[in-house]
Amino acid sequence: MTDDIHNRPAVRPIRVDPSSRIQLLSPAVLAEIHHATTVVLEKSGVIFPCKAALEIFAAAGASVDFASSRVKISPDLLASALATVPRDITLGARGAADLDLKLDGRFTYVGTGGTGVSTLDRDSGRIRPSTKRDTQLMALVADYLPSVAFYWPMAAPRDYPSEILPLHELDASFKGTEKHVVTASCVSRATAAYAVEMAAAVAGSTARLRLRPPISLIVSPISPLRHDEGTLEAALVFAESGLPVGFATMPILGSTAPASVTGTLIQGNAELLSGIAMVQLAFPGTPVTYPLFTGVMDPHTGSCLVSNRLKTFFYAAAVQLGHFYHLPVQSSFGGTNLERTDCWQTGKEDALDAFFMCAAGPEMIPCLGMLGAYTLLAPEKILLDDEIVETVRYMLEGMQMDSVAAALEEILAVGAGGHYLSRSYTLEKMRDFWDPGVSFQWSGDKGRFQNAVAAAGEKFRWIVEHHHTRPPASDVTAALRGIIRSAQKELLNS
Repeated sequence: MTDDIHNRPAVRPIRVDPSSRIQLLSPAVLAEIHHATTVVLEKSGVIFPCKAALEIFAAAGASVDFASSRVKISPDLLASALATVPRDITLGARGAADLDLKLDGRFTYVGTGGTGVSTLDRDSGRIRPSTKRDTQLMALVADYLPSVAFYWPMAAPRDYPSEILPLHELDASFKGTEKHVVTASCVSRATAAYAVEMAAAVAGSTARLRLRPPISLIVSPISPLRHDEGTLEAALVFAESGLPVGFATMPILGSTAPASVTGTLIQGNAELLSGIAMVQLAFPGTPVTYPLFTGVMDPHTGSCLVSNRLKTFFYAAAVQLGHFYHLPVQSSFGGTNLERTDCWQTGKEDALDAFFMCAAGPEMIPCLGMLGAYTLLAPEKILLDDEIVETVRYMLEGMQMDSVAAALEEILAVGAGGHYLSRSYTLEKMRDFWDPGVSFQWSGDKGRFQNAVAAAGEKFRWIVEHHHTRPPASDVTAALRGIIRSAQKELLNS
């Protein structure tokens, strides 16, 4: 495997002409879903089992039942809360400013999926618990690939206690990549506070932390129509510091949501907007994202099927719904329920879903490198998914046509019965066309192209050996170590 050594990371988003984006829902249907959402929020309400959240809503004039922790939000209160949401936000990087993500509707940024609790071991081929080394190693590979714009830690460091696992996850991520880090593991006030402290150390100051936040938070409501106390408190900690927050609701059609795409959209939208309303009422202007994910109930087991034909339609509709509120949307593709990369179904799902979702035009797509419904890290799969993303980029952004005059001149110069192999034009232009990726890695020994999965494994090893990210400064590394040490004393009493 030969390649250029990239020791300076880059971000290459996908740009889709807004007029060419997939539009499944008419303005009238979007308005109907919004109205139905306001009815759910006002009539049924949402459970917020968090004293701080209840007090925030009560102070804003919402109907709050402190005994049942149920909050009912009027349409007017929802509208006033959404009015304070910033429409364009920046997700900063630890590195240079050209690694920042500008979520202003012009670009789609693709990133890694997470967070896996198991890893498909590269040496043994067996599934094992994921480790901090996995987290940092995948951050390094994500740092190398320009198609990866942000790093959602792909593996949970299960070799550390759960109480401080999120902090070791961030520590490994910061050491592995200069790109923006998305965390979904801070599920308590304490871990969120320490995470913010780590982010401030990386940013260099609280002012720069707000201007270019190197991390953002994803928390998940519990369908149907309920939040979790710890994640609510974590969201408020991030919001108070001006860090971006996304309420990634994940209703499962048929079990935790109605057996209806429309009903699942309405319920998920209500869950998501209720969380946004809370942080906006508490800290107006908090940057937020709109991550509405779903699955379908497996009728045989009751578990969640990520691999299903409805998913792409639901996600594309969710992109439109988020944009209806002028919010930056997170969507997804792939993450098959299977635990293999070398099979037709995994490739089919990733490739078709990738094109459809990128054509829908969300601002962020966390998806690369995962199997087993986003619970299993398959290290080499990030290279296979990278190739899919690059192919989709080529399809959506289009190709530049060569000069007709130059092409005609070449044809006439060779003439009938000749060939183009020795032409300098061929030598120059073939470099523009030949981008082998992992699909067309030539094996000189075998005289044919390698199997793509084997080529991905070879490139993975090459990246690990040759790419070296710029580590945090020594004082930042020391500060991160001290923060984790303090957290360990408080949370583990050790």
